[in-house]
Amino acid sequence: MAGGALPTALLVACLAAAAAAADDLEQAAMPAEESRVQPMTASNWTLVMEGEWMLKFYAPWCPSCQQTDSEWETFAKNGETLQISVGKIDVIQEPGLSGRFFVTTLPAFFHAKDGIFRRYRGPGIYEDLQNYILEKKWQSVEPLTGWKSPASLTMSGMAGLFSISGKIWVSIKFKE
Repeated sequence: MAGGALPTALLVACLAAAAAAADDLEQAAMPAEESRVQPMTASNWTLVMEGEWMLKFYAPWCPSCQQTDSEWETFAKNGETLQISVGKIDVIQEPGLSGRFFVTTLPAFFHAKDGIFRRYRGPGIYEDLQNYILEKKWQSVEPLTGWKSPASLTMSGMAGLFSISGKIWVSIKFKE
């Protein structure tokens, strides 16, 4: 009788392991959900000049940026409902864009509506971001105007300086 209990327990354990492995394979075979966050670059950033956008400036190594990633993705998934486009800018890959927006802290968030830019200073939490749009809280934020506007000639020059400094930093980093 005791000899029969061991093979039964072993059989049950093997079947449970096989079922778990099958579940893992099934999940691995499922395609990952595609992000609705649009990566912004120096070549496509002018898309934000039309319509309504929220932008996140981040660096892959930044812990605070990483903490807002899932919230930003959730916000982007609801972008169609909110009638807003959602973008992100990697400041390591796009130092010129961080210069154009004069980003000095990370993560940094901006709201853009028809070429008018405002700095969003709230938390990068989905509910707060959603309320910022739904309740039009951005209307009470002073826009970046004149020379501070990302589309201005001054900030275009700043973009060039940040791009050059980014290239210098990369070349120094690789020489070490």
